[in-house]
Amino acid sequence: MTYTLTVNSTSVVRDADGACIPADPRNVDWQAYQAWVAAGNSPNPAPTPPAPVPTALLWQVEAVCNAAPASLDFTPPTWVEVQAAVAAQNNAALTAFFNVGNPIPADSKTLIALAAAVPSPLSATQVAALVAAAAAVAIP
Repeated sequence: MTYTLTVNSTSVVRDADGACIPADPRNVDWQAYQAWVAAGNSPNPAPTPPAPVPTALLWQVEAVCNAAPASLDFTPPTWVEVQAAVAAQNNAALTAFFNVGNPIPADSKTLIALAAAVPSPLSATQVAALVAAAAAVAIP
């Protein structure tokens, strides 16, 4: 039997079945874990949390597309090209995606698919760079 610590450290995971065991002295599984540690065992370290995915608002993405900053090693599509690609898809869900104004994550499958539909298609890596650049745009 082995255990793995969790990032929040208020529980452990029993590796055999993936059960999350809260640090509650009344819990029999926690008692078993404590006995296992008392017997000289050590849990596996907590996994490293994934890096946060950059997100940007639509107006920030638009600003980067229009400005084509030198920090990018590619030329992003113009905003007119993006709007034309959205219209060409004739997809109500895609249109709504671009009209709602919610934060757009760099790994958005919708954004990556749209980036492949512009005149000079972008790769997923380029989309991530574009969103990261857009996330840094602030209102002056």
